[in-house]
Amino acid sequence: MSSSLVRIRADGNTVVLIGPGDPTTPALTRAIAACRTAADLDQVVTALPGLFHVVAAIGGDGVRVQGTASGTKQVFYTRCRGAWWAADRARTLAGMANASLDTTALALRLLEPVPHPLAERPLWTGVHPVLPGTWLHLGRAEPRVHPWWRPPQPQTPLAAGAREVREALRSSVRHHVRDRTRVSSELSGGFDSTALMFLAAREGPVVAVTAASRDPLDDDTEWALLAARHCGRVDHRVVPAHDVPLVYADLRRAVEPLDEPSIAVASRARVLAMTEPGRAEGADVHLTGHGGDHLFVGLATLCADLLPRHPWLAARRIRAYRGMFRWPRTEIARQLLLRVPYRRWLASHGVSGTGADPRHPILTWGLGATIPPWTTAHGAGLIRDAIRQEARTARALAPGPGRHLELDGLRDGARLVRALTDITACAGLPLSAPFFDDRVIEAALRVRIQDKVQPHRYKPLLAEAMRDVVPEALLRRSTKGVGNLAQALGLRTHSHTLVGMWSDSRLADLGLVDAARLKSLCRVPDSPEFDDGGLLTTVACETWLRTL
Repeated sequence: MSSSLVRIRADGNTVVLIGPGDPTTPALTRAIAACRTAADLDQVVTALPGLFHVVAAIGGDGVRVQGTASGTKQVFYTRCRGAWWAADRARTLAGMANASLDTTALALRLLEPVPHPLAERPLWTGVHPVLPGTWLHLGRAEPRVHPWWRPPQPQTPLAAGAREVREALRSSVRHHVRDRTRVSSELSGGFDSTALMFLAAREGPVVAVTAASRDPLDDDTEWALLAARHCGRVDHRVVPAHDVPLVYADLRRAVEPLDEPSIAVASRARVLAMTEPGRAEGADVHLTGHGGDHLFVGLATLCADLLPRHPWLAARRIRAYRGMFRWPRTEIARQLLLRVPYRRWLASHGVSGTGADPRHPILTWGLGATIPPWTTAHGAGLIRDAIRQEARTARALAPGPGRHLELDGLRDGARLVRALTDITACAGLPLSAPFFDDRVIEAALRVRIQDKVQPHRYKPLLAEAMRDVVPEALLRRSTKGVGNLAQALGLRTHSHTLVGMWSDSRLADLGLVDAARLKSLCRVPDSPEFDDGGLLTTVACETWLRTL
């Protein structure tokens, strides 16, 4: 997203906010003036829109630097030229310090998913992350990192929680679009982008962009057309299906300097095609619905968190999921009865390879990551050794597996949004993701599990929150396009490009992948080895290496 820099001085204290717009108010200035130490700023930043980097000098107590709780705004630090430096990009610090590539961190990025906390490991030695929800203290002593954010407890009933979500999302959208020359917004036809479009249209005219699908069973475009007809002040542009690039298109043009490998590069050309109508209209912000799934789908794993206090209700919900996805009773019982600490789970299941199969229940700490079959013995050894070492001290993000996976999923989604924002910013129109506003996240996390996780209702919290914003006809939708055809066709259409990529593979040069096996598999794009997403992560790592 495009950012501005706002400096606030009050009673000897200075706070700099870097993000969209200017949130300055007399109350904010008074609150900053009242701070006596850098830690006192905790109460101030949690009252701001959760969209800013914060740099502050309070009472001579060194400098405080922080990003957002969601992780969309990051901070890193390193030692260089006799001093400690902080930046929002690890890549910048690595260049300053001439840091070497961390090959183990790169090997871990081949996994899908990367188990917590290994995804937070920077790709350069000597560059350290300031984790989401923490702040960096730079002073005369060594740098220190302190927590400033904790997720709220899920205690708010649905009706009250929906009001909080609506107000937080409305405020975030207003902040993103305020004083913009022109606003464009993704309109896929799904709940998330539809909600953002209606909220943005209340603030002013919007260019809504829909990418038509090649899949005849995908009804997203029909719902997008219906939404545009219901919404005033919208200039609706539909990109014809044949003009929407397939997955893996234009990989050789993926030269954007991303901070880390991202599967976003595989869909890079598709994303740029979506933002092109807004760029042509002179828009300077493009709203995306990314984050809506992470907040509102309601993970079945949360039923395990519900079990201790509401056992009969949790059992009924689990029984409903079992009926929907044909979960084996024995596997449900095994996961619920054999509860283990996160460290033990990471050591034994971190790379168990269960994959994202809906027929396999996830009532424990997560999916077992899959090591791609073309990973070399050296690469697989680096991955297993790193997981084994991390498992000695790793801590879950929450006491229960459901909340842990919610928070881990939000961090993973934030990483994707950071990459998409970098890609689109290089093309002239960066993305803005209101669902990743810290205040929106807090409102959604406060809602009771039993209200958010309803097997036979799709995103009940978001539907309730948008009841006075989005027409009822649109809230009754029960289908969702998934984009599998674009990926399958892309693999077939661009297999020659992928084969060529492995002919001079940087990953192979590092000894992490078997280039000959990758070339052989890419010549047969229907290979079952591609079913678990490993090719996406491998392409992400390969293209990232080529940009260094």
